[in-house]
Amino acid sequence: MTGWLRTLGPALAIVLIGANLAPLRAETAVVACETLVQLRVLMASGDRVAAEAALPGHPGCRTIPRGRIGAAEHRAMVGGAPFECLAVSGESACAWVWP
Repeated sequence: MTGWLRTLGPALAIVLIGANLAPLRAETAVVACETLVQLRVLMASGDRVAAEAALPGHPGCRTIPRGRIGAAEHRAMVGGAPFECLAVSGESACAWVWP
């Protein structure tokens, strides 16, 4: 292996690995519920990680891939915090999304 290739090798590997991981980061999921009340109950702990772990115990709440989320259909302010019910591709109803 030549000197420049030996030097470039690790940097090139990092670039290639980063390029392969980019689609995974782009396709993150959002926490969403059918109603704003369900979302507020889920958010009561204030901790997103704990809320995601508690999702099985909250009917009507789930994670949705960010790529399926569209524009806001409804908006609400609760305690000065904004909430949006966002369109979900392939579904007839919007979903209230954790801000």
